[in-house]
Amino acid sequence: MTIELPQNISSGRSRRLADFVRLTRQRARLAFEPGPPPDPIFVLGTGRSGTHWVAWILEPHTALHTLIEKPPIFNWVTEMAIDPSAEARLLPGLLRRYQLEAASARPKRLLDKSHPNIWLAEQLAEAFPAARFIGVLRDVFGTVASSLRHEGVRYWAENWDAYPVPNRFLGVSEDNREAYARMSLAGRCAVRWHAHLRRLDELETVLGERMIRMRYHKLQTDTAQELQRLQEFLDLDDPIARPEIKSKSLVRWKEDLSEQQVAEIRAIVGEDAERS
Repeated sequence: MTIELPQNISSGRSRRLADFVRLTRQRARLAFEPGPPPDPIFVLGTGRSGTHWVAWILEPHTALHTLIEKPPIFNWVTEMAIDPSAEARLLPGLLRRYQLEAASARPKRLLDKSHPNIWLAEQLAEAFPAARFIGVLRDVFGTVASSLRHEGVRYWAENWDAYPVPNRFLGVSEDNREAYARMSLAGRCAVRWHAHLRRLDELETVLGERMIRMRYHKLQTDTAQELQRLQEFLDLDDPIARPEIKSKSLVRWKEDLSEQQVAEIRAIVGEDAERS
């Protein structure tokens, strides 16, 4: 079964052809020029939590080659996050693609921002023993408000019943399915956030020192300290350039969400509403 993804998860034919040619040539070179094991960096999290921002911050660094939701990688990762049964069909190709992308990036390190890899982290960690993981967390209210504004992210909450249940990507289970169907879009987005929060907690135990958790609000308010922490975690010789800070994004949700939506979100995630 192939999952139909939103139209924004796509790529032009000419771009795909150029990638195919480039990676085919790289595959031929690898046969004669084997290098050290790749040590890619994977940015993980839920949609609208700041994963894109973290990737943008790191993209200009001279030691990194950054991919941000690049097809077909992002398509494959998203489909496997939604439907674990797709892993048998798609995971081998994804791992080969990462091998080639990492080799092609040399002497830079590959950094990939396909945030639904949060559900494939164990497989990636096993395939790439030197890989590092950046788990991004944003508060539930900011994440939900941003999700409602973003058509592509909102799509999942609007069309959830077009996909298999249980659905770890959206946080829908057989137990909460009926309640989920009655929720507002804000409530459904909160369920998704909560599922990803629990997954990040799980991965901290599974990945240990191979994962760093970046908190959106601290990156906004303690920028220099957080960038230093990230630089040390990634063993980067040169500092990470300070990004533009848009502090309004920390409180914009107070204007965007109604009191009813805030109450519903709090009822869904409980005490975790205070985590960020």
